[in-house]
Amino acid sequence: MNPIKGIQEPIGIKGRQRLLLSNISWQGLERGSRILAGVFTGILLATYLGPGPLGTYSYALSFVMLFAPVINLGYDTMLPRDILFEKEKWNEILGSSALLRFIGSLLAITSIWVFTWLYPSLDGEMKTMIRILSLSFLFYPFDVFDVWFRVTLKSKNASVSKIIALVLINLLKLYFIWIKAPLLSFAWLYVCEFIVNGILQFIFYLKTEPRKVNQWVATVSRIKFVLREAWPLLVSTFSFMIYNRIDQIMIGNMLNNTEVGIFAAAGKISDLPVAIVLVLNSSLYPFLAGNFKKAPDLFRRQYQVVTELYTVLSYLMVFTVMLTAGWIIGIYPHSFSAGSMVLKINFIGLVFVFNAGFRNGYLSLSGNQKFLLYTTVASAIMNILLNFIMIPVYGINGAAWSSTISEFFALFLLNGAFKRTQIVFLIQAKGLLPVLLFKKAIGISSSPGQL
Repeated sequence: MNPIKGIQEPIGIKGRQRLLLSNISWQGLERGSRILAGVFTGILLATYLGPGPLGTYSYALSFVMLFAPVINLGYDTMLPRDILFEKEKWNEILGSSALLRFIGSLLAITSIWVFTWLYPSLDGEMKTMIRILSLSFLFYPFDVFDVWFRVTLKSKNASVSKIIALVLINLLKLYFIWIKAPLLSFAWLYVCEFIVNGILQFIFYLKTEPRKVNQWVATVSRIKFVLREAWPLLVSTFSFMIYNRIDQIMIGNMLNNTEVGIFAAAGKISDLPVAIVLVLNSSLYPFLAGNFKKAPDLFRRQYQVVTELYTVLSYLMVFTVMLTAGWIIGIYPHSFSAGSMVLKINFIGLVFVFNAGFRNGYLSLSGNQKFLLYTTVASAIMNILLNFIMIPVYGINGAAWSSTISEFFALFLLNGAFKRTQIVFLIQAKGLLPVLLFKKAIGISSSPGQL
């Protein structure tokens, strides 16, 4: 049985393009709603809490997220590929993935609770907050529905679920701010968003999919396959979490939670543009993956254009932020003003994030995901070492520079160190100087069927 019948060849090129545009539109609406809600409620929450309590919350969340890779074993990158390329095994893929996520969530929660019990430097409130936030992991298995909807170009179901959960929880955040609720209340709201989203995605799947949940099966062969194939991605994802989250933990340990709050507030803004890449990638992946085997030359040209478009977009954002960083950080109270320089440095790093926007997708399609392991482990080590050197000297600005240098090293430079990823290095190097887009802009024609 073809699990995405009606999405591939039978509907024709125009049909696939309409589905692609619909997919991007729904995901764009979801991400746009999240951005607006995040900015609006984020400002009010930062104003209500102040840098210190906000830093406590951010530290706890960063601590919890270090354990998140245990849940999906790094399989998130491979799951869309397997759904597309092994269509007849959809029930085995979904069932095994859901079971592994559930076991992983229990393992991650247990590890966190044991770790907080053994970690003497954490105060009582911090331990309680970390344990509350960790309960969100129980609902990570529902992400299987999200992946299915997006890969089969039915993002409306996933997006509507997330938008409803987002609106409901943010209204509750506003109410909690109004009644001056304690800090731990917002940790419970974080968990509740996962609960609402998970339940809604489950309901949408039951109502819209003919492939019922009771047809899912978890097989030993599939679980062994996932464990064998995904372990490099597990280590890679874990390393990524370290280099993405360790900044706030090290700032909290080496400076104080107030500095964590300022750093996190700036980071919340610089994280918003990444949603653009996530939306485009999740929608483009099924579209481009079809050309990877059937028309590799066309796929490579499309990969080049996507990389150049992403990079140009990042240049525009950096230019804008360099001129307006002080005004942008001004959306927070004055006590957060020191975050303006952090914001500028973060956006410089986003150039390399956008430039490598489709890198993970390509490595997954080409079966070279093990190179993610090498690059992210190296970058995690580099980020930790740089933080030890730069935070005591430059404070939170030093942490921001550590992340930016690590992003350049991991997402761009190391691609040239391995033979199988040199094609990625060349495409991204050309992306930094978007010649192909420039040629098209001035009207120089390309070979037929290039795009």
